[in-house]
Amino acid sequence: MPRLFVITLLVCVFFILHGCAVLEKIDGSSKDEIEKFRMSKDEMWTELKKARTENVQLQDQVHALQNEHQNMRDQNEFLNEQLIELREENQRLADENRALSQKVAPRQAEYGTPLSESNELEKCLRGLRIKVLSGDGDLNSAREMSKRLQEKGCKIETIHYASRSNFSHNTVYSKQKCEHNAKRLVSFLGVDTTYKKLTWPSAYDIIVVTGKNP
Repeated sequence: MPRLFVITLLVCVFFILHGCAVLEKIDGSSKDEIEKFRMSKDEMWTELKKARTENVQLQDQVHALQNEHQNMRDQNEFLNEQLIELREENQRLADENRALSQKVAPRQAEYGTPLSESNELEKCLRGLRIKVLSGDGDLNSAREMSKRLQEKGCKIETIHYASRSNFSHNTVYSKQKCEHNAKRLVSFLGVDTTYKKLTWPSAYDIIVVTGKNP
């Protein structure tokens, strides 16, 4: 029994020491070929790890691009909302401007000139001596006319009755040197106003006579 055990042990040791060589002979592969095979496996593992790393990096880039795309979509939606709000605000302002224009138009028609031109009229008449007379028999018409002219910065020195009370339209008289200023005033007062030159001596530069359609 001890002899059989010893023999068995020797066989195992022999196989361990020379098993590789025996397998090499059986497989037909040399040590160089086995080493080369091991190296190719290592290279394959390296390439596999590299591929996995690149795959992770690509996935991260895809996620980043997806996030960027979503951000762009959110920004576009926000800009579209802002654009809609601005258009609504512009429409509201346009409606308000139209409503104000409709309110101002009757006043411009009444005074005969746009408000910007009336400011020029104020400069044109400043410093002139002006008298207002009632030509329809009602002194209130002269007072109203005086009030309108004073709002334009005119200094009205006298309000009185005209020599006659059958004036059908407002009439502006002026000295020759003030003809241009007087015609500007006629344009300001509107279509129911006429212009005539002063044919008699007067201390006033312009005389405004109210008619029955002041």
